[in-house]
Amino acid sequence: MAAPELKPYPFPPGVTIPRLMPWQEFAFNNDPNIAAEVLRLKEAHGLTYAVETGTCLGSTALWLSEHFAEVATFEIHEPFYDIAVRRLLSLGKHNIVAERLNSVDGIRIYANVIGADERALYWLDAHWQDTCPLLDELEVIAQRGPAPCILIHDFKVPRTDFGYDSMPDGRAFNLELIGGHLDKIYGAGKWKHNYPTQVAGAMRGWTSIEPCS
Repeated sequence: MAAPELKPYPFPPGVTIPRLMPWQEFAFNNDPNIAAEVLRLKEAHGLTYAVETGTCLGSTALWLSEHFAEVATFEIHEPFYDIAVRRLLSLGKHNIVAERLNSVDGIRIYANVIGADERALYWLDAHWQDTCPLLDELEVIAQRGPAPCILIHDFKVPRTDFGYDSMPDGRAFNLELIGGHLDKIYGAGKWKHNYPTQVAGAMRGWTSIEPCS
């Protein structure tokens, strides 16, 4: 699937915008390759719900709201959350549930909203500085079914120089770190993953995981 062109989303007048990272006005830090993978997974698995951890300033939630029937997004940092909510409201987005919650509690609570037979897309991007809930997020996802589709940002892509994050103990975000959790979610040998061959924008690695057909 061709990578779609991403657009910047405006902020409402009078809001002081912190400069947190390059490309923060764009979904996925302006990496259209991620957007293309999201759309591929949506079509392949008939996804209607999207769950984002780490709302930040709301750019990715805005893009997801244009492609999914309902979006849930969670942000624990109050200043970011306040800006994101004002931004979402100013643009008239009514299919986004935005909550000031840690991502683990958010996933657990929102799981009750998703239909019992519905697969969801999870975009896991709540790791920020000393906050790193990735493994706990996967543990909670494993407690509901059916098996979802998952994308993880800042993931180490082998044999590339794409940017990636690590756990506080220094372990890189890679398959060795999360493989056991994926076996809990999907069953051993019942999932597959994809890596990007190119990245753009913030130049960060990522991976997607989906159930084997």
